[in-house]
Amino acid sequence: MKLLKIASLLSALTLAVGALSAKPIAGPKGGRVVTTEAPHVEFFVEKDRTVAVTFYDAALKPVAPGAQMVTVIAEARSGKAQFALEKLATGFASKQPLPAGDEYTVVLQVRDAAGAKPKNYRILFHDEICKECKRAEYACICDDAGHEEHKK
Repeated sequence: MKLLKIASLLSALTLAVGALSAKPIAGPKGGRVVTTEAPHVEFFVEKDRTVAVTFYDAALKPVAPGAQMVTVIAEARSGKAQFALEKLATGFASKQPLPAGDEYTVVLQVRDAAGAKPKNYRILFHDEICKECKRAEYACICDDAGHEEHKK
């Protein structure tokens, strides 16, 4: 019995370490894929700082969001701002831009349907470009993503 508990614990720890060490998925648009399983959800900031949230299948082909609902909240130094999103064929898009500056948290909430419990994803927004992967820092896919010396 004790051996079974130890084996179960080791198995759980191995899975947890594997999940934590998994390299991030590169978003097709250049944004951050926040999910580890399909349907994948990509958070992308356009050049005009509006937000696009796109859904993909396991092969990273765009798919319709179906009944899913998305909320984006920027927690900038200037205050908290929630964004109205327009539903599109493969996701959602904001009409208003993110607040000026960077180094603040963006909360992406995805609900499978109206009234469902939201899945929250916190994204530290930095728009500097990573020297290594050439992606915006918030979407960096390098092993040392988020390190100060990693930024351009």
